[in-house]
Amino acid sequence: MTHKIYQILLAFLLLTIIGCAIKKPMQQKSAFILLKIPEMRYADMGFISEYPNSLKVQIYSNAQPVVSLDIYKDRICMSLFECMNKSDFYRKVFHALYPEDTLEQIFLAKPIFDGVNLVKTSNGFTQKIIKPDQYSISYKISDTEVEFHDKINQIIIKVQQQ
Repeated sequence: MTHKIYQILLAFLLLTIIGCAIKKPMQQKSAFILLKIPEMRYADMGFISEYPNSLKVQIYSNAQPVVSLDIYKDRICMSLFECMNKSDFYRKVFHALYPEDTLEQIFLAKPIFDGVNLVKTSNGFTQKIIKPDQYSISYKISDTEVEFHDKINQIIIKVQQQ
């Protein structure tokens, strides 16, 4: 009898550990992703996976992940850099004056900068955000594509849904 209880407890423990270890995304999309910032340039197929408390962006080349970007509420982890809190990441990699949710909003195809200058279109929206000598952003969302371009800081992000 006690042997059976141990087997049941062991099975329950294993199922709990396995169930907690494997996080399934709420939503996963394949896309052609272009990520161009002064420190790096990548353009290839990848996945954008949305989890309850994070977002994961992976860019592949020859069926191998070359860039992995994990965006959490308080930090961003990138395969090419160590994990950093969001303010450090934006200061070192992106732009210090961008709101800390900018990258996440781009990959989720949502308005950036709290929706400033948002103009709705038939299949999405556009935003033009300019702060002289700091940034000049053109941001377009359509049914199948996201385009973010900051001319001053030479940052381009494009996501084409597949």
